Amino acid sequence: MDLSIKSATAEDKEIIFSLLQPYLKELSRYPNEQADYEDEKGIYCYPYLDAYWQEDGRYPYLLLSDRKIAGFALVRRDSQHWEMAEFYVLPEIRRRGFATSFAVQILLKHPGGWRIECNNANAAGNALWSKLARYFSKNQMITGKTIAGRNIIRFNVF
Repeated sequence: MDLSIKSATAEDKEIIFSLLQPYLKELSRYPNEQADYEDEKGIYCYPYLDAYWQEDGRYPYLLLSDRKIAGFALVRRDSQHWEMAEFYVLPEIRRRGFATSFAVQILLKHPGGWRIECNNANAAGNALWSKLARYFSKNQMITGKTIAGRNIIRFNVF
C-alpha cells in the first residue's frame, strides 16, 4: 500500500467538503459534541473550510491510499503551536495502521510544538494521539482536559 498525503488545492475543496459530512456526523454522536454546523437540510456547513485556502497558517491535506482518497486533515498554526483541527480516515480502511502513517507524515511536515484536542469519549482518537505524542516526545508530553470534556495533549515534533 502506498500511503501519502497531498496538499489540497482549491479544486480539492469539494472533496474535503464531502468528507466533512460523514466526519462531522460521526463526531456529533459523542457527548458534548454538538452538530452546530448542521443546517436544516442536514448538511454540515463547516464555517472554517474556505479559510484553509485564504489564510496563512492553515494547511488542508488529502490522505491517499494507492492514490485514492482515504481521508483528509486540516492543520492550523497559531502563535504558539500547531493544531490538528480535523483528521478523518474513511471507516472502511480503519484498523490497518493507516491513520498512524498519515498522522506521522503530517506531524513531520510541521515540526515544533503541537496541541491536539480529542473528545474524551473518542477512544480510538485518544489512543492514536496519545501513542504518537508519546513516540515523538519520548514521554515528555503534557496532558489535560477542557471543561467541555475534551482531552488535550501537548508535545513537540523535531
